[in-house]
Amino acid sequence: MPAPIDEYVRTLDRALSGPGRLKGDMLREARHGLADAAEAYQEEGLPRAEAERLAVAEFGEVRALAPAYQAELGLGAARRLALKMVLVPALFTTLADFMWRGSPWSTSTTAERPPAGYLMISQAQDYLGYVWAGLALAAYLWLTWSARRGRPTGRVTVRAIGAGALSIVGLTWLAGTVIYVWSLSLWDAALTWPPMVAGGLLVGAAVTWLAHSAVTCLVAAPRRVPAGEPVRS
Repeated sequence: MPAPIDEYVRTLDRALSGPGRLKGDMLREARHGLADAAEAYQEEGLPRAEAERLAVAEFGEVRALAPAYQAELGLGAARRLALKMVLVPALFTTLADFMWRGSPWSTSTTAERPPAGYLMISQAQDYLGYVWAGLALAAYLWLTWSARRGRPTGRVTVRAIGAGALSIVGLTWLAGTVIYVWSLSLWDAALTWPPMVAGGLLVGAAVTWLAHSAVTCLVAAPRRVPAGEPVRS
């Protein structure tokens, strides 16, 4: 039969969804708190099993505590996603310069210059990066301010941040793919230009990383509040 503390932590683990590292930290903190309480009861002369049962009972039922833990996980997921969305556009800007600098087609003649449609999509992608970085920074600062003020971050807010980020990442991936494939069709050398190949792989990895974080944020959103209880967002 599993020890009461082990069983409690496993039950709490199953009740929560969110970033693995943050969730693991929360579970370890809960386990340490339970272990300390159990040791205190042992010092009073109780057997270990009884001490753990009392510690678990004193800690509270999982179904009563899980919403608060889940809200914290949702806040953590949203903040991490917002921070990543601030940093990645800077990476994309650096990679774009890396992929083009010194390339065989960078000194192409006027006849070989990209068409207007290509330039329009490229510029739109740049502007989208600026907009998303600004929105992400505002969201991160607001979430940080709310956390310091002790204001809860509800389901609607966390899901909005996750869904918004996923939409922006999808648009960025679409525009980037169009530009990348168009570049390969315009300049044969782009197909074998090492910085172009490496940059394309890095951009793909970054977009996948952001998409995974956005989905994690959606999954980590606090559960729907039962009817009759106030909803905060």
